[in-house]
Amino acid sequence: MSTVISRPRLPLPIGLALIWGLVISSTALEAQATAALSGNPIVGRKIIAEKGCIRCHSVWGNGGTLGPDFATVGAGKSLQELAGLFWNHTPGMIKTVRQWGIEWPTLTEDQLAAVISYIYYVKLFDEPGDSSAGKRWFEEKRCIRCHTLGDRGGRVGPKLDKYGKYIAPIMLAEGMWNHGPKMQAKQVAKGVPIPSFGGREIADIQAYIRAAARPTSGSVEFLEPPDPVAGRRIYETKNCIKCHGNSGEGTGFGPNLRMAIQQLRVSEIAAKLWNHSFQMSSSMRGRNITFPRFERNEMADVVAFLYYLRFFDTGGDAETGRTVFQNRGCPSCHIGDGGPAIGPDLATSKAVLTPLGLATAMWNHAPAMFDRAQSRQVKWPRFEGDDMLNLSAYLRRTARDHQ
Repeated sequence: MSTVISRPRLPLPIGLALIWGLVISSTALEAQATAALSGNPIVGRKIIAEKGCIRCHSVWGNGGTLGPDFATVGAGKSLQELAGLFWNHTPGMIKTVRQWGIEWPTLTEDQLAAVISYIYYVKLFDEPGDSSAGKRWFEEKRCIRCHTLGDRGGRVGPKLDKYGKYIAPIMLAEGMWNHGPKMQAKQVAKGVPIPSFGGREIADIQAYIRAAARPTSGSVEFLEPPDPVAGRRIYETKNCIKCHGNSGEGTGFGPNLRMAIQQLRVSEIAAKLWNHSFQMSSSMRGRNITFPRFERNEMADVVAFLYYLRFFDTGGDAETGRTVFQNRGCPSCHIGDGGPAIGPDLATSKAVLTPLGLATAMWNHAPAMFDRAQSRQVKWPRFEGDDMLNLSAYLRRTARDHQ
């Protein structure tokens, strides 16, 4: 993984406050944002508010309804893929802002990176689970036989009331992970099936714990937002790389994490980690590797690192990008051979030399490009999958060849 989001630990965007269990004033948010780094999702949230995006778009249902909910569109897509998604929707956005008499919002490359990063980041978090469903899972998965919660349950394992102070399920997942080998050894010895989890079941169980816990019910402990930069360091120091590779690409000892978790949220990633922990601990003992334990926010940081693996996919195939350039009709405006052109010659453009330079230039010039396409009855080009990634690779190569 050649690039990882770089940012200090900042408060969560206000749209996520209830989800992650952190409350912060807008004044503090703005103060932190002044020291923004490129690709910072916290700054992206601030830009989205300032540029009026929430008039049309929402986050988990909070905001406008004319455009898609940002919380549903970002997961599993790379930075370039999301940039292409932005572009595909610009005709409709241009018509709307003109109808409302709003000036088209222009962005710097850093600002676009921050906005796209926010749209990607927001899907990492879970909405609060369903406590009634959680009660059912708690009983069906036999958790109640070993663990006391409130005034019910067994006494084989530790009491779970202490997790009632959290809204998000990540600390519960961390506790399950840390105690996993011991728990699973007891279950195997007693002939009790080791439970597996899917979907949002861990989030539901966390909601039930919060409702039933004593005496911490009603209190909340706020957590820091997960930091993928710290997560990468923890991933390395806990020896995850020995089985899953430097960037989660997988090895002969462990699967490709990039593919396994690319569209999952916190509770779903935590469930996958738990489901494989018994096999992992056995394999690690065989290789004389210490089973990793996590403290404080460490598991959340690792989950964030894993979640961001797909986002910073880099590279692209230049030859495939040349096909994209031709098939999307780009030569009709951007000849690229020094001849007359309606748009700039992309072979000599500096905008194509940086990861989001092309996408930023396209966004800022979209209204003029839209008008020209309309007057010439040219079909608006759309980019799917890795089209933008490959197109950028082709244009970077072309521009460097002309330097």
